[in-house]
Amino acid sequence: MKFLLPILAIFLGILFSQAYIYSFLIKYLLMLMLFFPFLKLEITTFYLNTIWIVVANITIAFLIYWLVFPFDPELAFFCFLTSITPTATAAPAVMNFLQGNVEYVSLSVLLTNNVIALTIPFLISLLTPQSTHISTQEVLFSILFVFILPFFLAQLLKKLQIKFLVKLQSLSFYIWSILIFLASAKATNFIIYESQTNLTKIMAIAISSLVICILNFWLGKIIGGKKFAREASQSLGQKNTMFTVWLALTFLQPIAALGPMFYLFYHNLYNCYQMLKINNHKL
Repeated sequence: MKFLLPILAIFLGILFSQAYIYSFLIKYLLMLMLFFPFLKLEITTFYLNTIWIVVANITIAFLIYWLVFPFDPELAFFCFLTSITPTATAAPAVMNFLQGNVEYVSLSVLLTNNVIALTIPFLISLLTPQSTHISTQEVLFSILFVFILPFFLAQLLKKLQIKFLVKLQSLSFYIWSILIFLASAKATNFIIYESQTNLTKIMAIAISSLVICILNFWLGKIIGGKKFAREASQSLGQKNTMFTVWLALTFLQPIAALGPMFYLFYHNLYNCYQMLKINNHKL
């Protein structure tokens, strides 16, 4: 089954951690992965409810950070990085399979990704320890290059009506799986050969990511109300984890990528569960 491929990619990355030497490709694959969904993005109605998805995305991140900080400042930052991750570009495709309002989720993708892309460089600089030297300007320019460029290029090509590229959009899913594989290999190699992090800290990151994932899907249902419960849940719960994984691997340290990586595993498991329910219902 196709939707099990991302989970398989995680396990392959753990098994073949030597592939970390190709992790420099993550930046370019991420740009390519973002390009195809942006090419298809069509929004004709503005749903005011999606504003609350953006607000919740940022509020939850800060709330969890402040709750965890007194106990473990480093873990608090990892939780923040996981929570602040915007809506996954693959979320509209999943919502289409779940027979929900795809346009609502597409708008959430557009809003959360743009807002987070423009604000996260300043937030990272604000919350990282004094000993960690991060250039806000460098992070911002990198994000603009990785995220904004594919978006505007996709819009330009849509205006020019270059239609054959739309037929290649299925490639985005496989590019995403390769990204997951490379990120898993990089994180695994770091834990085994470079990191001094003990198993307790890794387990704490794993449990924190699970709590954040459950909270996001649950709170999303509340935000959506009766009309958009499923759509809002997916918009807040399914996250563009490869974006924050790239940030962690590029500007922070590989262990910071573990939160989004664990989250990636959890939200894909939940997606698989939802898809299986839909399949069983059809049968």
